[in-house]
Amino acid sequence: MRCSDDSGQRGTRINDLPEDILCSIVSQLPLQDRVTTSLVCRAWRRLWLSSSNWRLELQDFRGVSNKKQKFEELVDRVIFFPDRPHIHHLKLVHTDYNRSSQKASLWIESLLNQQILHLDLNIMDPIPLPLSLFRCDTLVELRLCLHCDIISLPPNAVLLPRLKVLSLQKARFIGDSLESLINGCTILVTLKLRECVVVGPEFLDITIPQTTLQEVILDKCHFLLDTKLHMSTVNLTTFRYKGLNLGDSMHYLSVQTSVEMVQLEPVEFHNVYSYSRRLGFSGTYGQNMSRTLASFCNTKYMILSDWCIEYLTNVPNAMRFPQFMRLESLRLSMWPNGGHVYVTTYLVLFSPLLRFLSLRISKAHREGMADDDRLDYPHPPDLLSTEMIHNNLKKVEIKKYGVLNAELDLIKFLLRNAVSLEKLSIKWCARIGASRRKSLRNTIRSYPLASQNLELYIY
Repeated sequence: MRCSDDSGQRGTRINDLPEDILCSIVSQLPLQDRVTTSLVCRAWRRLWLSSSNWRLELQDFRGVSNKKQKFEELVDRVIFFPDRPHIHHLKLVHTDYNRSSQKASLWIESLLNQQILHLDLNIMDPIPLPLSLFRCDTLVELRLCLHCDIISLPPNAVLLPRLKVLSLQKARFIGDSLESLINGCTILVTLKLRECVVVGPEFLDITIPQTTLQEVILDKCHFLLDTKLHMSTVNLTTFRYKGLNLGDSMHYLSVQTSVEMVQLEPVEFHNVYSYSRRLGFSGTYGQNMSRTLASFCNTKYMILSDWCIEYLTNVPNAMRFPQFMRLESLRLSMWPNGGHVYVTTYLVLFSPLLRFLSLRISKAHREGMADDDRLDYPHPPDLLSTEMIHNNLKKVEIKKYGVLNAELDLIKFLLRNAVSLEKLSIKWCARIGASRRKSLRNTIRSYPLASQNLELYIY
């Protein structure tokens, strides 16, 4: 490729393009190729540095000797280069950082002075975060993977007036620091916390008051056992929770409008759960889960893990949540026993507009899964033998079907009461032999049908 230089030679067409278009083209190249463009001609020596959008990752330096040193030199050059446009978007991934260099703090300070808009940092070794990061008036999106670094923020230390997306991973918060951080983001739309830990007093209240929140994701976070989560919002569309303490902590979720999608996946240790039940805390699990579900009675799509269902089996006569008047799609994991079947049936009947039901029979927890191992559980009321017509359910899929009596009872109930059912698909558990499958297929086909248009698939 030829391009114009000081000798006055005529350049190629690409060099006749405006500089901002050239910068845009070069910025789309992989990092090493972008740097190589500086060798094309003298006019392009600084062109690669003119971009305001950067993705700098150590893994891109494959096959380079001394790659850590050269990567950090490149980051220095990009961030500290004078007479260039401000950096507005930066993703920096450094998996071999040594905190003794103290370079990361200097990088962050420089970026804040450049009116950074979108900042995504994943620096392997814990680094001290400057307080100025939490008082930046230009940040719109902040993503931090801190690798167990501690965040300790005094009250009123955070003011991020333009921040809309906050994503934190592997952060440790001391005391009220998490609440201080969230409350300092006055127009927050998306909150994502992954593998974060909150440590502090024995009892801790975390309040999330933003009415602007639309998406909340809490993934594998560890809150204190007695943490109370207060969330009041009018615009929430998506809520996902995966982690410990959903059953044994009293989370207060006040959601004042319809939520499009809710996903609850508690993580539980079966031996700890069994021990807590023996100590008499079984009712607490069920009441807390019932209260949590009541907060999302206006959701449209819901996903519940088997532990959600298990918690509710502790209070079959005291489940306290209103009808799910907007719920159209329900995905559940459940254990094959009478208690889980009762809760599943209850949820279906309390969702009059439900159109799609997906059930996955979980065999992950052998102990306490079958009815013979659950003699100390409350006996659920008999719903399966009653006539309770459901007018809107059209499609049901059952996966990992294991042919226990509880599973057969549930299928019989759905076939007898779902008058609009159009499709029922059942996928066997792998351990069931061919002869047993044939016998059960004939049994299921012999059940009374409420729907005249049903297509039944068993495979």
